[in-house]
Amino acid sequence: MSILVSEGSREIKDRSSCRTSLNSCDESPSKVSRLTTHSFMEKREMYKVVVDGVDCTPDNIVDTQYVTMEGMFSHAAFESKARIKSELALKDSKSRTKSAIDTGMKVYATTISLDDIHIDHTYNTEEGFLSQDVDLDIAPSAFYLPKLYPVMSYPPEIFVVLKETETQFLFELPSFSYDKGTTEGNAIEEENEYYQYITVGKGRNRKMVIEETQTKESVFQSRHTLATRPEKKNAMAFASMWDMHDTYARLALFKPQEEPDEMVLYQSAEPTLLRKKKIKTEEVSLRKGKTFEEIAPTAEFMDAVLLAERVLSTLEYSKQQKRFRGLVPMNPLSLELIYTYTMKPLWTFECEDTINRPITSISFNPKNENIIAVGHGKFGHAENYDGVVAIWCTKNPCKPERIYRFDDPLTAVSFSERNPNWLACGFANGDVLILDITSYPVKQIAQSKRDTNPCFEPIWVTSWRSLEGKTEYVMTACQDGRINKFINTKTHDFICTPMMRLSTVEGKMKGIESGKPCLKVDVPITRYPAALCMKWHPSIDHIYIVGSDEGCIHKCSTHYLNQHMDVFRAHSGPVYSMDFSPFMKCLLVSCGADNTVRLWLEGVDDVIMTLNCPSAVYGVAFCPINSTVIISISGNVLSIWDLRRKNHMPCAEYSFPNNVVLTYIKFSASGDNVFVGDTTGRVHTFHLEDTPIPPFYQRQLLDEAIKKALCTRPQMLKQLEKLGKCKDKNTTDP
Repeated sequence: MSILVSEGSREIKDRSSCRTSLNSCDESPSKVSRLTTHSFMEKREMYKVVVDGVDCTPDNIVDTQYVTMEGMFSHAAFESKARIKSELALKDSKSRTKSAIDTGMKVYATTISLDDIHIDHTYNTEEGFLSQDVDLDIAPSAFYLPKLYPVMSYPPEIFVVLKETETQFLFELPSFSYDKGTTEGNAIEEENEYYQYITVGKGRNRKMVIEETQTKESVFQSRHTLATRPEKKNAMAFASMWDMHDTYARLALFKPQEEPDEMVLYQSAEPTLLRKKKIKTEEVSLRKGKTFEEIAPTAEFMDAVLLAERVLSTLEYSKQQKRFRGLVPMNPLSLELIYTYTMKPLWTFECEDTINRPITSISFNPKNENIIAVGHGKFGHAENYDGVVAIWCTKNPCKPERIYRFDDPLTAVSFSERNPNWLACGFANGDVLILDITSYPVKQIAQSKRDTNPCFEPIWVTSWRSLEGKTEYVMTACQDGRINKFINTKTHDFICTPMMRLSTVEGKMKGIESGKPCLKVDVPITRYPAALCMKWHPSIDHIYIVGSDEGCIHKCSTHYLNQHMDVFRAHSGPVYSMDFSPFMKCLLVSCGADNTVRLWLEGVDDVIMTLNCPSAVYGVAFCPINSTVIISISGNVLSIWDLRRKNHMPCAEYSFPNNVVLTYIKFSASGDNVFVGDTTGRVHTFHLEDTPIPPFYQRQLLDEAIKKALCTRPQMLKQLEKLGKCKDKNTTDP
């Protein structure tokens, strides 16, 4: 730095001497020529070399047409000698200096540390590098990085000259002010309102598109942050299918959740028609416990146990399962075939949670026949039990797969046909709810409320119904004679709509003859009989049949509210169960407290056939593969009837212990198995064997059996013939 300063001072001295020489030019021109300095080449031209009279002076190697190195010097710091300037040059320099001052151009000299130097890491600093002492066979070339030598030392300071250039304006937004009311003022007000609209007002909720672009990455660092490269080596990683499965399972936990956009606040259309924005919920913790207390309540562990129990149960019930599935067929050509209607027990559904709890209702899943829902409540009015719903599977007879407990006794259960995992449950206090059986704890889809449900008595029947692809609803029959329709809405409200209320039937009715009643002096306590059972008509969608506790069967329709289409007396006591024949849709069988099972034909006022039982009959069912076979339960006796053989007594009877009352009976879809429920909380499964081979013409065989039973009633046979001719013309009943 001191050398440069000395050069600068010497330059000033030379210039001052130049000025002195110029001032003295007027006095002595010879002195000026003597004081003028010449370059080396100019001095050499003053001499000539003459050898033997020949001028051997070398020519000037500097071409006068090109600019010399001295003419390209533009700054005093880089010059090594003083230059002579004329008056014209001095004036020109003064004018340039003045213009530079006017325009704001200044020259600065400063010192910059190397720590602030910007280093572009994108440059290839290893170009031309030759490897030394490196064995390329150790690792592939793709993993090789050259050796980095230590950084060379730099001088502590470098002299840099900075010049301020002329200012260039890239963007300018001047401020204007105009008088209000003028043309310019109105334009400015409109621009201010629009700016307010797009920044603070409703215009800020406009649609915006965000796109990504690639920009040059700049890294600023000093030489103190440089470090040597770490050593690299080859490595291997392995991911199995289980690892990938767990990874995708973790990613699946990010479920998008829709929320209404802010534009909904400023639109008159429905929110469902407007665009939505999605946000992602937080990830659910995947940490699993290691102890049994932490793992046992999880749904994954319960599903694993469920499958393991199904597999283990096949070891104990292997033969029964084969017989239940029909894998051991009967040989129709066997010589030992005897029609004894044998009921071979397969297994019994029972557990500690359901023991000694009466079974009030059983429902089979319409999509999976192996799933059975059993409702446990109370059989007598004086009993006091809480409600239990047990979900059984025929693949695991040892333990129920679901157990749901309620405070009130269960009275009715029914599976949905459209949503097989939904189970409609009726309670003794009049409540109705929909249960999702895919969940281990109680998960309610919908529940009736007291402000919409008028029932306070037990719900004896729950039945699902949907017509023409409309919303599926639940029909219920109550102890107070009400037939209600419950509809599940999107807001999870279970809305009740009254459809029908049974009234006491007075006077002479069709059906069986009843004894002359006693004179009624007092006012009856109630005029609404209880609706104990209900069945939908197999061929007419809007018609349903309701059995009451006064022994009457009401024919009702969803098109007519609070009034029945027809009514007849079927029993001398309450009607407990009804069923339609799968082969003759106009044939109805009913059972009641008068110890009888009666068959009725639609369009015929009198009873077709009467089957007598030892006590009150609580259930009856048609066989789905044999049109003439009927089973019934009365007390603790299960009876098997075959109409084409005899009807004065059952073909076979099976008795249960004396303290048991059978409450439910049902055929499986295959027709070979029978499910029986009792008051002790057990569901007995039997396999029906040694029965007649099902005929090909089921309807014809049933018709012949009915006509054979009516051989002593010619008037009834004529009426049946007329009815059959009318049906052949007007209907297509098989």
